[in-house]
Amino acid sequence: MRIMLTGSSGYLGKEFIKKYGNLYDIVEYDLNNGEDILDYTLLEKKMAGCEQVVHLAAIPKPVEGKSFQEYFDVNVKGTLNVAQAALKKGLKRIVYASSTAIYGIERGIPFKRPIKENQAFVSQYLSADKLSCRDIDLSYHASKVMAEQILAWFGLNKKIQTIALRFGPINKVFLGTSISTNNATQAISLSLQYQKEAWYEAFSVTDEIKHIDLSKAKKVLGYKPEKTNYSKEQIHSLLP
Repeated sequence: MRIMLTGSSGYLGKEFIKKYGNLYDIVEYDLNNGEDILDYTLLEKKMAGCEQVVHLAAIPKPVEGKSFQEYFDVNVKGTLNVAQAALKKGLKRIVYASSTAIYGIERGIPFKRPIKENQAFVSQYLSADKLSCRDIDLSYHASKVMAEQILAWFGLNKKIQTIALRFGPINKVFLGTSISTNNATQAISLSLQYQKEAWYEAFSVTDEIKHIDLSKAKKVLGYKPEKTNYSKEQIHSLLP
């Protein structure tokens, strides 16, 4: 299967290529190679001949100094570009690296648990006086919500199939939440291999942890999270 992988030089992108590069014909696309997801013309050109796209390219976390505009441009506009190009070139499916941040798993945001895919987003149940997060925390959260909702529009309107994988923090434990690279790359490959139609399907995809329900990913995708053993250096914070 010929696929495009945006963010191919990023941490997760490199791990996916290392583990599954022999299974797929991967067209790499990354800013480090001068390939910007905001360059729609180039994105569409390189997507030609691909069957699916795995969209990893993003500002991947709250970063000091990043503005809301930057998060919006890269994470939201960039995702719209990927979706429009995939539709134009006749791709079957977009597999998108969403985040457990959409549930509010960031410092200063009192998120609900246990977590399931159908629960409300932070903006739907929290008022401003309940938040004590930084601008960048809310900027990242909001950008991932908006990006996923763009893909929901394309999927629910049956323009193109879309799968959103709501990954936990990769290879570290943050607020008690985590996912190993092996588990994350497994979920990506399972999504590419999924044989039924997926007109916007969202999945929580983390390690086996008590506060997040993985039953949908296990039942639908066949996700089988491997056991993990993180070092002290990888444990940044536990549940409040």
